[in-house]
Amino acid sequence: MVMSPTISALINNPAPDDTSNRKKVIKHSLIEFFATGGFIYLGTLAAVSTGTKLGDGDDVARVFPIAFAFGITIMCLVYAIGHITGGHMNPGVSLLMYFQRQMSLKKMVCYWFAQLLGGLAASGLVWASVSNYSSNPPFMLGSTTLDDNISAGNGFLLEMLGSFFFYFVISQTALDKTGIATTSFPAIPIGFSLVVVHICLVPFTGCGVNPARTFGPAMVLCTMASSDECANAVGDWWWIYYVGPFVAAFLVAEITHLVNWDVEDRKYETANIGDMEDEEDQSVGDEEVE
Repeated sequence: MVMSPTISALINNPAPDDTSNRKKVIKHSLIEFFATGGFIYLGTLAAVSTGTKLGDGDDVARVFPIAFAFGITIMCLVYAIGHITGGHMNPGVSLLMYFQRQMSLKKMVCYWFAQLLGGLAASGLVWASVSNYSSNPPFMLGSTTLDDNISAGNGFLLEMLGSFFFYFVISQTALDKTGIATTSFPAIPIGFSLVVVHICLVPFTGCGVNPARTFGPAMVLCTMASSDECANAVGDWWWIYYVGPFVAAFLVAEITHLVNWDVEDRKYETANIGDMEDEEDQSVGDEEVE
């Protein structure tokens, strides 16, 4: 029976216990709460502000500011807190870290709780920031919604592949110690990869690739707005914004095992070294005979 390398690694070599220091877990979770809240607040506020000036459309003039708001914000925050918490701000990223044995299941759940609460707080603050607009809440607080011209299956594929690209860049830049992980540069490709994903996905799905980013605006709308607003934010396609990123996290963990696969033939190298030593010994013996 062939077992997934990711599952096999989790069974045979689980992540170390990183929850014994409760104060540290609380500290890291609070930092994730504030950072996730800041990220979602600024990103979704960009969606609202561009809507108030450019109208409710997905033309280039509106997509680019939204994409760069999310991408540059995540880049800045990774620089700010990456050395403390890892700078996840995304339940999908935390799941990826669990799959790659960078954190325990308990700590991942703590991060999830903090990130989802951060999303809720951020969306509440967005609404409070623009509450005087006649269309209240304006532009659905930047909620992720599926375009009418594509199906839920299309949306799932878009969200899964967008998340896959984003998470793969995170895995190979922030974790691969043979690359740039030991430098101060991982935040730059991480931020710009999120810009690219937003440019591609905003017209189709609104671009989630982060369950906390979808959860916050949707739950605030359903709690405080009309039932029609809630139905627009949480359609029968709601699941794509959660299943897509989580599936992508697992696939990136699997691909990472392939990327890290040692394909060098150690037996061949050992044999060659032995042959070379024999040749050197033979040449030394010939010189002595002469």
